[in-house]
Amino acid sequence: MFAISLTFTITGMVSFDLTVQESKELLGSRNEGFAFNLIQNLDRHIENRLIDFQELTKTELIRTTLTESNKEFERIENIKAYLQLKEQEIEFTESNPFIGGISDVALTRDLLETIEFYQDEYGYEVVEELFVTNAYGANVALATGTSDYSQSDEEWWQQTKETGKYVGEIKFDENYQNYSIEFAYSIFDDDENFIGILKLLVTLDVLLNDFVQETDLLTISGRDVLLLDNDGTQIFAKQEISLNDSPVFFFPTLLKGNDVGFFELDDEVDDFRLISYAQSTGYRTFEGFGWFVVIEQNSSSIVNEFVGLRNSIIGVSILGMIASIIGGFLISSNVSSPLKQLAIIADSISKGDFKIKTRPSKIDEINTIGKSFDDMAKNLQKLIKTEKELAEANVRIKNERLAAIGEVSASMAHNIKNPLATVKSSAEILQKNSEHNDELNGVIERMNRSIDTISHQINDVLNYVRVTPLDVKLISITGLMQSAKKSIEIPENISFEISQSDLKINADVEKLEIVFINIFLNAIQAIGKDPGSISCTIEQKNSTAIIKIQNSGPDIPEDVLSHIFQPLVTSKQKGTGLGLSTCKNIIEQHNGTITAQNNPTCFIITLPLSSN
Repeated sequence: MFAISLTFTITGMVSFDLTVQESKELLGSRNEGFAFNLIQNLDRHIENRLIDFQELTKTELIRTTLTESNKEFERIENIKAYLQLKEQEIEFTESNPFIGGISDVALTRDLLETIEFYQDEYGYEVVEELFVTNAYGANVALATGTSDYSQSDEEWWQQTKETGKYVGEIKFDENYQNYSIEFAYSIFDDDENFIGILKLLVTLDVLLNDFVQETDLLTISGRDVLLLDNDGTQIFAKQEISLNDSPVFFFPTLLKGNDVGFFELDDEVDDFRLISYAQSTGYRTFEGFGWFVVIEQNSSSIVNEFVGLRNSIIGVSILGMIASIIGGFLISSNVSSPLKQLAIIADSISKGDFKIKTRPSKIDEINTIGKSFDDMAKNLQKLIKTEKELAEANVRIKNERLAAIGEVSASMAHNIKNPLATVKSSAEILQKNSEHNDELNGVIERMNRSIDTISHQINDVLNYVRVTPLDVKLISITGLMQSAKKSIEIPENISFEISQSDLKINADVEKLEIVFINIFLNAIQAIGKDPGSISCTIEQKNSTAIIKIQNSGPDIPEDVLSHIFQPLVTSKQKGTGLGLSTCKNIIEQHNGTITAQNNPTCFIITLPLSSN
């Protein structure tokens, strides 16, 4: 009897240990996902701020002011002595932010307005210090903060001039009583000549603003979120920003692991701790700081009840085999099964299914975990809904702005086309009366090419902003493409082939001809003066016509290919960036699709075939 009772007791203890292990795996994987989302959102937030800062270097007022300042400095014989003298005479402060002329005053005011715009946009102060120096390191304008007149001897200034940008270390700034990071960017003119540097001082409160709000949703009793720098030093813990002097003791373990993972630490007080982490790997143009998000989860909130249950089983085992059997059965049915159900729920939530609900359990802690899962699913649903509404609002605002711009553009384009036609007619008359004047003929040819370029760009704008109903007719695809080919000039160095097909579609002839002309012209411009070819094929797949227009020109740059059909996107110096966007609008108006690919360069159009 004792041996049987002991056997069942051991079975119950093993079941308990397996249940605890399943809990660890479940919590570790879930917290690992939380850490990854937090560091990704942080990288995206920092990248957006850095883009905002870099855009300041492209403003016309900054470039103009710096160009004027550099010209003044070029007339100074001994610039070094001049800077030393000014360093002793002047200190830039918020009350005395400039020493130059009217342009410096205007630049300072413009920077102040930019700072106020960011503050209104995000609801908090984005930068603590912002100033601009010319190519010789002399301060031209100071929007906020305090600065010396000359910066050319500073290490950050020299590194920015050499590499184009500078990112400092996290430091405690005595002036602002806050932790902050310095950013600096080189400023170039239209000819890519170095003309100055823009420097900003950004506090950690700004960089971590969204991060702190997100951690509020994850911080519960027994679980804490940490942020470590690339040396393992603590930046954020217990819902506040604070830097330690030394790295956390488990940092070497983080370095040995992958970018995302979790592991277990022994804890004298709490039996064990689960450490889930994710490392910053950057976001788009932002390379990342190499920081770590760590989520610590102790065992007390999960295992305490299990430990008491195990001790009860051991005590009851002394009373006999029946109690052992009942105890083992209770552990198997009331612990393992609910935890497996929780694991299934966690997997469903990770795949986006938030409607699944936990089942009631006889164990309070399991019910607590289940309620946490339900609350988490609701919060994630609300978060996704909010982000969706925000994205839709942004799209509406963008569409309204584009509509307003479209009306103005259409009006301006019409007003330009009338005098342009007059210029074109006058040039043709001049050309007829100058048959024996080669020099004048050359001038008129250049005028005609310029007029054609302007006319093409005006047509791009008009085709993009005008959305008119379709005038649908039954047409042959081959015939339509041949008509588009005849309306443009094909250079002698390019061979052009269009396959024969009997396929017909119901479509607007004029609009589809615009699509083919745009794509043909793009192909001709891509090939240039080198020998090349353009081939068009027409195929049928089910009730859809598939049109492929392939050219032998160079590949489309990868950074352009992914959003080539968006407005104002172009790889050509003289393009408007509206041609392919217009093509996409017309094809979609016909219930079709258009895509682009490389190797070789090819545009693929799908259109529904005529039911006739």
